[in-house]
Amino acid sequence: MAKLRFGIVGAGGIAHAHARALRGLADQAELVAACDAVAAAAERFGQEFGIPTYGGEDGVERLLARPDVDAVSLATPSGLHFRQAGAALRAGKHVLTEKPMAITLEQADEMIAAQAQTGRTLGCVFQQRFNPAAVIVRAAIDEGRFGRILHANAYLKWHRTQQYYDQGGWRGTWAMDGGGALMNQSVHYIDLMQWLAGGVAAVQGYTGTLNHRIETEDAGVAAVRLRSGGLGVIEGMTNNPANEYDRVEIYGTDGMAVIEGGQLARYFTRAEEVRPTEAEPRPSRNLAPQVLERWKAAHPDWKTGHPAVFQSFIGAVLERREPPVTAREGRKAVAIIVSIYRAAREGREVTVPEGRAE
Repeated sequence: MAKLRFGIVGAGGIAHAHARALRGLADQAELVAACDAVAAAAERFGQEFGIPTYGGEDGVERLLARPDVDAVSLATPSGLHFRQAGAALRAGKHVLTEKPMAITLEQADEMIAAQAQTGRTLGCVFQQRFNPAAVIVRAAIDEGRFGRILHANAYLKWHRTQQYYDQGGWRGTWAMDGGGALMNQSVHYIDLMQWLAGGVAAVQGYTGTLNHRIETEDAGVAAVRLRSGGLGVIEGMTNNPANEYDRVEIYGTDGMAVIEGGQLARYFTRAEEVRPTEAEPRPSRNLAPQVLERWKAAHPDWKTGHPAVFQSFIGAVLERREPPVTAREGRKAVAIIVSIYRAAREGREVTVPEGRAE
């Protein structure tokens, strides 16, 4: 089978995750080059992974000029994604972009239009969708075992120091980060919640900068109306003084699940409830550990995290089909978050737009 040859745009922490994922898929992909606006960072990255790199403001342009680069992954500040994706697509490259795919709906729509015009593949990194816990819950929902979705909640309560924001320079800024605790950190769990619940129709929200010196929010909360007619809550913060915590909850008429820290913490459906005999005690409804272990045993080669994202993207390109997380899918989380920001600014319920931004 042919290999897809990648260039990585960016040389920071997440770029290392991209490089390691590609190295683990050596039978399907090859990492051939990388670039970064900071020349020293590009050079260090190249030495670590044994590849040519391009540093400076024209690094992206020089990377895209390489005929042996079939695809690029974007591991750069969020505010740069739409320009870099557009340039790469027009250069004939397939593009896999980190979350969020863009920081405004207008930017997301420009990227989607460029993908349509060029016929290249454009995908978004949402690795939480590939965790076995999420796959199990989504399959149960698709098969009707949860019934009608009544409630869906997403919580992220993380700790980030002031140094974290100061170090990057772009973090916590509207121009490059597009937001704070919701757009940068919570986006994964907002996406997972909306993907499992079938989308968010409207939001009401509050945001605040409570414990950091940044432009954007370090705390955001929202009440949501689901497209199913159900209700939910989103809560994201980076000022938790203790341990990191993330949780997605889905409740239907016939089933429920809690995914915590990427693990299936609670899971129950009426269709799967074990009916005990008179000689057996009634089983616990918390079947999550057993369900998860059975699934993992049945799928020993299943990949999670960034390797799963890259594997699915590579397969989509080589087989000429859409990736599991298309640009239109990536746009949904952006639409929810910018709607929360608008609701907080205007003090009212805001409808989450489905179509192209006007």
